[in-house]
Amino acid sequence: MTIRKKLALLFSGLLALFIVVSGLITFGVIRATWLETIDSTLRETAEQVLTNSRAFIIREFGSPTRIGVRLPQLDIFRASGVLVQAWALDGDKGPRLASASENLGSYRDPLDKRMLGFEAASFSVVQINNTPLRVLTSPIRVPGQETPLMSVQVAASLETLNEAMEKLAILMLAGGGLAVVGAFGLGMWLSNQALRPIERIIQAADSISTAQDLRIRLPWNGPQDELGRLTSVFNRMMDRLEHLFGVQQRFVADVSHELRTPLTTIRGNLDLARRYGMDAASLEAIESETERMSRMVNDLLVLARADAGALTLELSPLDLDTVVADVFRQARVLVRDRDLTLKLDHLEPVRVNGNSDRMRQLLLNLVNNAIQFTPDKGQISLGLRRVDDQAVLTVADTGVGISPEDLPYIFDRFYQAERSRARAEGQGGAGLGLAIVRWIAQAHGASVDVQSTLGVGSTFTVRLPVLTDPESHSRRANGDLNHANGMNGYPALRRLGLPLRRRAPAEMTTPEA
Repeated sequence: MTIRKKLALLFSGLLALFIVVSGLITFGVIRATWLETIDSTLRETAEQVLTNSRAFIIREFGSPTRIGVRLPQLDIFRASGVLVQAWALDGDKGPRLASASENLGSYRDPLDKRMLGFEAASFSVVQINNTPLRVLTSPIRVPGQETPLMSVQVAASLETLNEAMEKLAILMLAGGGLAVVGAFGLGMWLSNQALRPIERIIQAADSISTAQDLRIRLPWNGPQDELGRLTSVFNRMMDRLEHLFGVQQRFVADVSHELRTPLTTIRGNLDLARRYGMDAASLEAIESETERMSRMVNDLLVLARADAGALTLELSPLDLDTVVADVFRQARVLVRDRDLTLKLDHLEPVRVNGNSDRMRQLLLNLVNNAIQFTPDKGQISLGLRRVDDQAVLTVADTGVGISPEDLPYIFDRFYQAERSRARAEGQGGAGLGLAIVRWIAQAHGASVDVQSTLGVGSTFTVRLPVLTDPESHSRRANGDLNHANGMNGYPALRRLGLPLRRRAPAEMTTPEA
């Protein structure tokens, strides 16, 4: 069953339930009101008869004194269509008809024999000559007597009431049935109108699954109600799917390309070794390409485990300036064969909550990235300073820069802005370093951004929350004292083995080849 039919049936079912309940209540209230009107007429007639009745004493010679009741003319007090009987209760002799209204004609039986002699007034319904009657039986008492002397029965026909109620019931059933049918049709129409945008979403999803066109979007010109928000969510989801599908396609193509190149190199060198024997150049080429593939596979494994949530970092208090000093020392080795200037702009003691190995990996990836895209005679700068409650890491270069079109994508996996950043010869990578940088930063609750100008250079900035504890404050105070004396990052500079200088950055220029 479709949602349309379910909604229509639910709507019409609720309406039918409402009609039935309200109809029963209305039917019962009308019948009770009409019946109360009849009962009121019967009570008034009985009271008139009782009020105008007179008791008297009957004395007979040789017999005990008896009490009699003188009844009024019954037809004087009765309303139109009301039947009146007065019955004398003679004990063992049984009831005796004392008087009756003229509209009873020759009928001489009690209107309701069961109720004669009751000590309290009571209503009952009887069937006489196929005519339903509402009967009120009221006793006539005389002070000093334990039992009533007479019973007055007044009755009115319920035939008119029953016929009217039957017609009302038929009218209500017919009207309710038409209302339910109309409600079902209206519910189907309304559900069609309401679910039409959903039908378009279904068609769009079907088109996507059959034509594999992720560019399909749903137009919406209506208000931002539930359907409007659903359409917006669908379009945003399609944007996300299109992006992820593109990333996946690019990922597969890039992995294939990155693996094909070293495998081709290895295969070519193996063919040469098979023909002419293994020489040092072939062995070095195979070893280099194998290491490159190994690094790429390890990087892919790290990112895959991070995506699956299987890779968690153990964070602990970390002296970030020490990590920067160690990376700077390693960077000297990386640039020893290049004509590059490696510079330590600023090194301020800062403690954060982090993972030492991963922070080193983050910085080394940024430094390697700077080395790859900075031509000879260029400069690479590292810096660490505290700004308010954040530790600000910077890695700047004077390389070829990044075009504005490439900036939004440089942290995507395998993305390489080859159009704007020509790699230095022999420094090729797989395009995974910056993706790992972003993951490590996010795992530390940090942010990473880049500012770049083509032909001028790039600056990568990582901002981490500072760890605030007494020891951190102590290191901070010592660092401020060093700054006051003109010494930047004194403990870390000692680890580098550099002489202390006032207000001067630590730098190293690699010798020209």
